[in-house]
Amino acid sequence: MSYLNQAERQALLHELSGMRLWRAKFKLRLMDPKGRLLYYRNVQQTGEWHTKYVLEGLGTEVTLVEVNHAENTQYRNKQKFEFVNVIVEPTPDNRI
Repeated sequence: MSYLNQAERQALLHELSGMRLWRAKFKLRLMDPKGRLLYYRNVQQTGEWHTKYVLEGLGTEVTLVEVNHAENTQYRNKQKFEFVNVIVEPTPDNRI
């Protein structure tokens, strides 16, 4: 399997940004048999939750960004996450 070049990563970015979160996660899991989930809903910046997949066979890292619109008075299981952004980056060994 070859690594994704810049144009293919941009195409993946546009394809994933038009999907719902669960569909994007499903697509990423099916794209690469060597792919793995690095972290799920990790807070990297204030107000943003990041889910990161590393597609080792494709030489790409994909980060799915969500925003929480729930009030502080709501229970934890009543959170309202909205899928807002996708970040597609090459891995360090991908020089294409």
